[in-house]
Amino acid sequence: MTPFEQKMFTQLKRAFPENDVLCQVAFSALITNDHYKIRSRFNRKVTDFVLINSECDVIAIIELDDPSHLNKVAEDQFRDKMLNEAGYTVYRFCSIPSVQELRKSIPNKKSYKWVS
Repeated sequence: MTPFEQKMFTQLKRAFPENDVLCQVAFSALITNDHYKIRSRFNRKVTDFVLINSECDVIAIIELDDPSHLNKVAEDQFRDKMLNEAGYTVYRFCSIPSVQELRKSIPNKKSYKWVS
C-alpha cells in the first residue's frame, strides 16, 4: 500500500472500529461468473478497501483516488459499474476524510445480499 492508502486504512479503522477493513481485494473475490469473456473483464483488478461486518457481509467498497486517477475517469466508471451490477456500493474519495465524514458518507449496514 502507498503511504496515502495507509493513512486511509487507519482512518477507516478509526471510523468503523466494529468492522474489519480489507485491503487490495481482488474483484474475483467479490464477483463471479462462469463465462470466460465476462471474467476476463475483472480478472486482475483489485479494489482499495472492502469494509465488512462481523458476519463477513460487505458493507462498502472504498476507492481512494490519487491524482493519477484524473486520466482514468472512464476506467473508474467501468469498474464501479461492474461492482454496482454485482450489488455492491462503491464510495470514492480523492482525499482522506475525517472520521465523522466517513461515518456520515458510508452507512454501517450490509450493502450486498447473496442471491441464489
